[in-house]
Amino acid sequence: MNLQQRYKQAAKEARWALGLTVAYLIGWCICAYLPDNSAGPLGFPLWFELACIYLPILFVVVAYWLIKIVYQDIDLEISAKTDRTSATAQEENK
Repeated sequence: MNLQQRYKQAAKEARWALGLTVAYLIGWCICAYLPDNSAGPLGFPLWFELACIYLPILFVVVAYWLIKIVYQDIDLEISAKTDRTSATAQEENK
C-alpha cells in the first residue's frame, strides 16, 4: 500500500469514527430525553436503561463490526521504496 492509499484509508477510518461518535451522541440524547419516567424491564427508569445499558451494548457491537469491515491493518513504517514511488507519482501529477 503506497503512501497516498494510506492517507486515503486513514481519512476513511476517521470519517467512520466521527460518524459513529455523532450517531452515539444523538442516540444517547434520544434515549435519555424522549422516554417517560416509567420502569424498564430491569427495574431502572426506562431512560436510564436505554441510554446507559442498551445503547452502549448496541454501539459496542456496531464498533466491533465497523473495525472488522472498514478498518485495515496498515504498516506504519515508511520504506525508502515507498517514499521514492510516492515522490515520483507526485512529480508526475504536477
